[in-house]
Amino acid sequence: MKADNAFVQQYMGLVRTIAQKVRAQMDLTCDLDDLIAFGTQGLIEAASRFDETRGVQFNTFAYYRIRGAVIDGVRQMAYLPRRIHQRVRAAEAIDQITQMAGDTRAASPEQGKDAAAAAAALDETLSQLTAAFVMASVGQGEDDAPESPEDSLMDAQTRARVTRALDVLPDRERALVQGFYFDGRTFDDVAKGLGVSKSWASRLHSKALELLREALEED
Repeated sequence: MKADNAFVQQYMGLVRTIAQKVRAQMDLTCDLDDLIAFGTQGLIEAASRFDETRGVQFNTFAYYRIRGAVIDGVRQMAYLPRRIHQRVRAAEAIDQITQMAGDTRAASPEQGKDAAAAAAALDETLSQLTAAFVMASVGQGEDDAPESPEDSLMDAQTRARVTRALDVLPDRERALVQGFYFDGRTFDDVAKGLGVSKSWASRLHSKALELLREALEED
């Protein structure tokens, strides 16, 4: 798919909408035009990588690439308060989970006809999202001062639970969680460091979150 000027203008409304939503959801004060610029790069990348044979519409495929580029741009900003760090990590994790769930449904459309399978898939996705939010809440930015003594106590208790839960993970899954949630690296960078593709890293991420959820429930 050719990403010429006409193509970019055709999808600029989508880019702007995503940039506005990310800015509002993360309570950012940066210039909207900067986020739009990040999103435009994501749109161009989406055009170069789109494969129509996979059965996914371009708008759906582009949405995650654009949003991911905007969030990655936010991550690169010089200073972000702790709450923004948490929201960035959570947003990236959510996108990885929901995108993988969407890819799975596209690859196996017959599953959509099975109500039990659909319910199980939804339950798995929700459980992974819960674990992702817990990881995001205790990751990078831990040295920032909590807003209250109660927050400090809850942070310490949650961090202790997470530390115990991490011990159940296999080496690669633990390395992925450590790099993404605690070292502040992008998902793509962590995947490259592990020597795996982004799609395979997404599978490792999903497996890690499921194991973490189970470990946290047992703790």
